[in-house]
This record gives sequence, structure tokens and C-alpha cells, in this order.
Amino acid sequence: MYKLKNSLIAFGGLLFLIGSITLVTHSPVHAQVLHKLTTPAGGIAFEVVGQVTNFPPAAPGQPATSQQYGYLSLINGLGASQIFTTDNPGLQNEATAHFSFFTDAVTQRVISNGRLRIVNRTGTTTIYFNETPNGSFSDRDTFRSGTPVMTMTYRQQVITDTGEPAPGLAGTSTFTVMNLLSVTDVQTFQIGDERYQLGKPRDQFRQYYSGAPPATIPPNGVFAGYAVAIEPDNQ
Repeated sequence: MYKLKNSLIAFGGLLFLIGSITLVTHSPVHAQVLHKLTTPAGGIAFEVVGQVTNFPPAAPGQPATSQQYGYLSLINGLGASQIFTTDNPGLQNEATAHFSFFTDAVTQRVISNGRLRIVNRTGTTTIYFNETPNGSFSDRDTFRSGTPVMTMTYRQQVITDTGEPAPGLAGTSTFTVMNLLSVTDVQTFQIGDERYQLGKPRDQFRQYYSGAPPATIPPNGVFAGYAVAIEPDNQ
């Protein structure tokens, strides 16, 4: 009887220990906070610095294409120390930028209006996050080597000053651009111990570039600009 009593006491202690372990193992873990970066309509969502390389049709009957790429120099809701690997403004460039973008576009139409040439394109723009930046304008593919964090449909109008057909008046080849961007997909990313999300699907932006011809070709142009948040696409 004494042995049985001791056995029951030992067994009860074992059950208590197991129950304690189970409670500890299944204790709730605090979920990491997700910071959703949003911009009210009319506000600047992000700024970009980039270049463009245009390609002739790949074959007869095929459209011309364009690739536009670069880095984000400002993002609403993030500080410069989160966008770049350095706090030194003089070193905040494509090589130190965590966020890059890459656009693949197809030329839909070209219109001549005096000395102006108007180009309409459609395509896709993707913003990438790269924990270890490696952007280089000598290799445009480096701007799509990170993790996609925002994908957008893209419609573009480019207006270029060609100077033609004004005799004796050279065109500047400067250009202005308006893009309509509609978000189709977003993915979260982590900076330090915090997780973030750039906007949400159906967000829309109107983006403006100013550009000029480069010193050498390729690329076909260099530009900088910004994107303004507009009312989301609720369709």
C-alpha cells in the first residue's frame, strides 16, 4: 500500500510537470507589428532617380519596347536611414539604395506634333527591396535583383522636344513623362526588427518625370521625378 501511494504521488507529480511544460510551450507569442505605409490622395508617395533604354522592334510587325529603371530616393513613411545604407546625403545613390524599380513597357503609339514627339506605352512597374544594395546604372538588371514588394500596371505618356521641323533650331531632346500606376500586388518586407508594407492593391499613383539625353548611349535618357497618390481604383 505504501509503495502504491508513493507511485500515485510520483505519477501525479509527473502529470503536473507535463501540464506545466504544455502550458509554457503553448503560451501566446506576440505577433510582429506590420507597418502599412499609405499616402493620402494628393501627397507624394515616393521619388525616383532613373534611366531609360529603348529598343527597336524585335521583328517586323513587333512593337518597340522600353526599359526604365533606377532607385527610390524618398518613400513616404520611411526615413533616409531606412531607404539607404548611409546617413551621408552625398553617398545616397543607386549603390546604397535599398529600394529599386524596373519597368518593362511596350510602345503602343507615336504621335508627331510639330517639334514634339508623343509616345504612349503600357507595361508593368515593380519596386524591389534589397537588404544589400547592388544597384549600378552600368547593369540595368541590378535594379530588379531584389525581392518584389510592389507590382503595378503602367500607362505612360512621353513628350519629347525634337526640334523638328524647325529649320536651324536644334531640339533639346528633353522630355516630360506622366505615368498612371495601379497597384496589383504587394509583399511585406523587413527593415531591422520591423515589418512594412508599401500600400495595398488598387492604390493608384500619378507619376511625373523630367528627363534629358545622356552623355553616352545607352541609355537613351536620364530622369528624376515623383509619384502622387490619387484616389484608388475601386472597380
